[in-house]
Amino acid sequence: MKKALLIILALSMAAVLMLGGCSGAAGTTGQPVDADTQKAEDTEDMNNGGDKTIGVVFYSKTDALGSVVYALVNEAAKTWGLNVKWEIGGLDNDTQLNSVQNLISGGVDGIVIIPLADTVTQKTSEMCEKAGVYFSLCFRDIIDESIRRQVTSNPYFVGMTFEADYDAAKEMVKIAADAGCTNAGVGYNSPTVPYEKQVTAGFNDGMEAYGINKLAEYTISDTGDANVTISNIENFLDAYPNMDMILSGSGSQGMAEATVQLLTSTNVKLVTRDFFTGMEDAFNNGTLAVACGGMAPDALYSLAMCYNAVAGTPLSDSYISCRQKYIFLTSAEECKTFETYFGSDLSRVGDIYTADYLNTLVRSNNQSLDAQSLQEMMDAYSMEWIQKQAAYAQ
Repeated sequence: MKKALLIILALSMAAVLMLGGCSGAAGTTGQPVDADTQKAEDTEDMNNGGDKTIGVVFYSKTDALGSVVYALVNEAAKTWGLNVKWEIGGLDNDTQLNSVQNLISGGVDGIVIIPLADTVTQKTSEMCEKAGVYFSLCFRDIIDESIRRQVTSNPYFVGMTFEADYDAAKEMVKIAADAGCTNAGVGYNSPTVPYEKQVTAGFNDGMEAYGINKLAEYTISDTGDANVTISNIENFLDAYPNMDMILSGSGSQGMAEATVQLLTSTNVKLVTRDFFTGMEDAFNNGTLAVACGGMAPDALYSLAMCYNAVAGTPLSDSYISCRQKYIFLTSAEECKTFETYFGSDLSRVGDIYTADYLNTLVRSNNQSLDAQSLQEMMDAYSMEWIQKQAAYAQ
């Protein structure tokens, strides 16, 4: 009966989060919105008085990642005098491609997109080349070699920023093993997810290297359906009483929040990609072992690539490929520090990414800026760097 109650609570929470368009920024909870409100949030214009406009296609502006991306991009655009058109909420390939077409028809000079699949990247490339619109990818590499060759030969393709997913996935397993976890139920990403192979390999190699037994596995819904996750974990709890961790390839779209709710009062810990609402409480009650995330600045650097290209000062004669570092949170204290600047009060983002810093991402202000120096700026990202930036801003 107690477990059934937990399942009902978790499913209810997941339903609320999905209706609300993902979880809120850290420290908040997504609430259901009516159709008119949701429609108003899907497309937004940020006119900063500039003569250039970049469109951004992103899956959400309200979950823990999307809210920081939204704040960072808008902060940079305001600093640079860049206009931004947002296309928010597309959770399938066709919707994303319709968003790209809407932006092109709306006359944007460039597009930044987080493509759901390589085929979305391919078709975006074709549309942008035909229209003469620059574009860059955020949070995504191109896995399919034939699509990579096609896209990277497009003169309007500026570049891509993406995470070192294999290394991060393996490190997550190490942290969990160091915390005493030994038996895992594993949530692998769908093969349609561009970073699936790297995360899967990192998980598998990490489990082998650090002595974690895989008891069972499931495939995470590629539409972000938290109900699928909850149903599978409920089955694991029934079948494997010695399971002590859920190793998850994704916690976005409310999946981590619902999983934490389900695991409360059990001895099973969550090890997940993606930061989410309620992490500090989850650390305090022992439900969360590690959360891997903090990669929101990825979109900032992708935006910088695209902006420099549309401004006539490209950072390379070809395309750029840069990697964004992850941050691993392993305690309530670390979580609190991070959420001070990237949590519920997103006005604090400007304390870290100051106008002085943002202007160094524009080549007209920083003649030494190129692909290599951009990567060096991204490599500096860490909790220590965040603390130094915060101290500088005071």
